Amino acid sequence: MTEGAVLLLRLLLWLLPGALAFLSVRSLLAGRTRVGLGLLVGAVLAALLIKPIPVSLAFVLIGALAALGGGRNPRYARELRERLGEGRK
Repeated sequence: MTEGAVLLLRLLLWLLPGALAFLSVRSLLAGRTRVGLGLLVGAVLAALLIKPIPVSLAFVLIGALAALGGGRNPRYARELRERLGEGRK
């Protein structure tokens, strides 16, 4: 296997926990608690299995934070603020 293939495989493995964390936070915000917690457990387990661990944990954090951002869609940002406000009550 060439060095480029190994590098690409390692990058894809690092992105897996981030993608799972992204989907986890999005499902938690949508009210699908069991799905979100299951994906979060999967993201943490994948991060702990992929070496080096600090890099994969950083991707988990980046994925989770990316899911919180509403982007440039003002309607989504407003709905997100309302959902987060309902959870605090």
